Amino acid sequence: TPGGTCEGGPTRSGPSYINTFQRGPQESVWETVPQPTCDAFKYGGTNGYLDLFTGDNSYAKQWKYTDAPDADARAVQAAYWAGVWAKAQGRGGDVTATVGKAAKMGDYLRYAMYDKYFKKIGDCAGPSTCPAGTGKGASQYLLS
Repeated sequence: TPGGTCEGGPTRSGPSYINTFQRGPQESVWETVPQPTCDAFKYGGTNGYLDLFTGDNSYAKQWKYTDAPDADARAVQAAYWAGVWAKAQGRGGDVTATVGKAAKMGDYLRYAMYDKYFKKIGDCAGPSTCPAGTGKGASQYLLS
């Protein structure tokens, strides 16, 4: 979907995305169905790709995005070790651009440490006795 339109096609400028997050009941990557991020109900099932995974009485045409900070963290880790090993062989320059991109991605990973549903750390006797965290109080320092 280049250029931010639902079905702009390859002549539009901008990034193209596919969505692979909706999976079968076992959450197996082998049951993942690649699909467009904009579901206009033109492809897939009667209700686009939505009814392949959920049973509902009504469906809405929608944009669907997801991220996988755990996968991003693994990519950053792999790039780090590629840099270490390349430098040890005197070939650090071969991976400099990739390590730089991974470092930038790592900078964005800090946003995956926050979630609007996290409670403040501390004295919390139960879900109804403490408010949701805000600012730094919304971070549990775990990848979401």
